[in-house]
Amino acid sequence: MISEAPSRQVKSVRTAFRLITIMQDREGVTMSELAEELDLAKSTVHNYLRTLKSLGYVVDDEGTYRLGLRFLTHGMAARNSLTLREVVTPVLEEVAAELSQPTWWIVEEFGRGIFVNRRGLTANTREIYGRIGKRSFLHTHAPGKAILAQLPASYVSDVLDYHGLPTHTEKTIIDAETLLSELETIRQQGYAVSDGEAALGIQSVGVAFEGAAGHTHALGVFGYSHDFSEMRQQRDIQSVLQGAAGDIQRAAEGVSE
Repeated sequence: MISEAPSRQVKSVRTAFRLITIMQDREGVTMSELAEELDLAKSTVHNYLRTLKSLGYVVDDEGTYRLGLRFLTHGMAARNSLTLREVVTPVLEEVAAELSQPTWWIVEEFGRGIFVNRRGLTANTREIYGRIGKRSFLHTHAPGKAILAQLPASYVSDVLDYHGLPTHTEKTIIDAETLLSELETIRQQGYAVSDGEAALGIQSVGVAFEGAAGHTHALGVFGYSHDFSEMRQQRDIQSVLQGAAGDIQRAAEGVSE
């Protein structure tokens, strides 16, 4: 379901979350920077920061403000509400081990792709794309396109109307007709691929599967373009992901999110 803005919004709540988002994106920001970004008086921003600090959501590091660890409580609670994690996590481990490549679990919510969990990152591997908690546009990477291909056409239309097709790179699909044609191909072949659409030099493969409570999920692998093609020749990544998604789907029967 796409989030709909209420006819009457609480302006202070929106402002507080805009402030929080700025701090998250910049990993630390001064009061002056926040006031300029929000177009508010410093005294107003100070009141927001003081309130959030008193509740443990903001930390003041000698005039640079960053998010407090109390947010971790909410993030973990949100992830733990997906009881399907008990099924997905061990399969994620197996896939990452078989492919020798970090593997992601991504969940659609409000028309965006949320990077929920990852397995396979070791001392000998590098973080290539994504981070736990990342909110992405579904049309920009393979797991997201696999999810879109599995969603009802009416919902895909809602997603495109609400979020549009933001450009990430020169390769990002920004034409709805082109995207819909690719989604049909993805439905027929059972997996999606992406090359440089989310970030230049990054390829990905993704396979979607259904969960309860209206969520659609995907497993995805990301790699640098210069070695990802060779890895795909050596390993049938899409077949491994398809097998894993099928295992999850069967094991998830009767599991409620």
